[in-house]
Order: sequence, then structure tokens, then C-alpha cells
Amino acid sequence: MAPFLLLLILLSEAASDLIVVTVHSGDDVILPCQADGSSIRAVEWTRPDLKPPEYVLFSIDGHLDPTHQHPSFKDRVELVDRDLKDGDVSLILMNVSRHDAETYECRVVTDDSRRKKRAISDSEPIGTLRLQVTEPDEIEVTVDPGDDVILPCQAPGSSIRAVEWTRRDLKTPEYVLFYSDGYLDPTHQHPSFKDRVELVDRDLKDGDVSLTLKNVSSIDNGTYECRVASAGSRRRKKGIIDSEPIRIIRLQVRDPAGPEDRNSSSVVLIVGLAAGVLVLVAAAVVGVLMYRRRKNMRSRQPAADEASADTLV
Repeated sequence: MAPFLLLLILLSEAASDLIVVTVHSGDDVILPCQADGSSIRAVEWTRPDLKPPEYVLFSIDGHLDPTHQHPSFKDRVELVDRDLKDGDVSLILMNVSRHDAETYECRVVTDDSRRKKRAISDSEPIGTLRLQVTEPDEIEVTVDPGDDVILPCQAPGSSIRAVEWTRRDLKTPEYVLFYSDGYLDPTHQHPSFKDRVELVDRDLKDGDVSLTLKNVSSIDNGTYECRVASAGSRRRKKGIIDSEPIRIIRLQVRDPAGPEDRNSSSVVLIVGLAAGVLVLVAAAVVGVLMYRRRKNMRSRQPAADEASADTLV
């Protein structure tokens, strides 16, 4: 029983050392790691699911070594401080996607330590982190038909090379809008969006990549996704950015009054008018009857008076 309890304690202590970092898809994230001492020769970031000798990042003598770097991290990782001041060996991971959700390990090599071949350090990790990637919250935008609408989207950072807006029901490579290196690319734009979409700010100031959609109609109902590609990142052919969306928007266009609604309104109006006419006619008939009754009563009154006078004589 005692060995089992000891094992539980050790596992609990190991679990307590695991740092969990949560980030939204499309954002940049810093994976913190602090080394003891300042005589650091090499820094290595690995992921246990990668097959050796592949790694996330390897830096030696102040230079990044891409020899065995896993392709998915190319141009997406760097050290917070290449000078490694105060032992800071934290990693910056850019444009995070759900494929980055894994466990990361940080190792260092000092001047007096040895390391294995192929840049894999011969030491235990000094930091272990679990990266959790969450999808962006879906927001709903409702608009009246015929109006213009802005679909908001904010990108992290300012080094944006390309912006892509898509709608889930469109077949790849068709898109709503694609903007690259300062120009709109209509090559695979869906015909229904031609001359109806533009970016709120083509200069993409402060990462604003919001979309303006003009003259909205019911055919625009759907789920829209916003993606960006930073400078140096890779993207698929035909203008489709290979990353998770940084914003998901559900657009709902209100239904105008249809023919059935208009017919129902007409019927209600006709019935109302008819009822009004009937009320007026009834009132007129009652008025006429009352007038005739009063007239008859007045005509009978003199005859009655004359009969009374004859009786007295």
C-alpha cells in the first residue's frame, strides 16, 4: 500500500509542475521557460509526439538551426530573447491552430554539458507546458434586406500579408474575398459577391480585417469565417489560407413581408372596411326609423287635441 501512495504523491507533484497555457486559434502565444544561470549554449523546444530528431526550435550559440525543425513550425517560432538574458528561454509560437494543441518541453545546454547528436540535448526538460487551443466564439449579426453590413474581425499583430473571408457552404477554392499584398484577388471569388464586398480598411491598421457586405439579401444567409496570413507564413494554392479561422460570424437576414403576409393584410383591411360600412349603414337606418317615429308622433298630437276640444263643447 505504501508504494502505491508514494506513486500517487509523485504523480501529483509531477502534475503540479505542468503549466497549462490556453490561447484562441489564430493568436500568437508565449510558452514561458526560465533556465538557471546565464551560461546557456543551446536551447531546444520539443514536442513528445514528434519523432526524433525533429524539434519545434533549436538555437545554438545565438543562431537558430532549422536542420531538423518540423515543417509545421517553420517561420512560426522564435525565442522571446535570443540573447537569453537572465536565463529567459521562452518560446513565441505564432498563428496558433488546433494542430498545435500538445505538450511542449524546454531543454537547455550549458557550456560544460554534453548533448546528443542531431541537436537533441542530453538532459531532462526544465519546463513542461500543455498548450490548449480554443476555437473563436461564434457571433451572430442580423440585418435587414437591402442594407449594408460590417462583419467584424480583428487580427493579432500588424504584419498581415493576406486576408481571406469564406462562407462554409461555398466549394473550395471559392471565397467571399481574398486580399493579398495590397490587392484584392477576384480569381476564385464567388460570383454572388462580385462588386459587393470590400475591406473596411485596406491598410489593415491595428489588425482591422473587417468585411463590408453591401445590399444584403436572403442569399447571403450563412456562416462566414475570417482568416489571415502573417508575413512569412505559408498558404495553400488558389488563395486559400492554411490556418484556423480567427473569427466566425453567423449572418441572418430578416425575412421581408411575403405575398401571403400581404394577402392576409389585404383581407384584414377589406374585412375591417366592410364592417365599418355595415356599422354606418345600420346607424343610418336607425336614424331614419327614429326620425319617422318622431314625425308620426307629432302628426298625431294635433288630432288628439282637437278631439279633446269637441268633447268639452
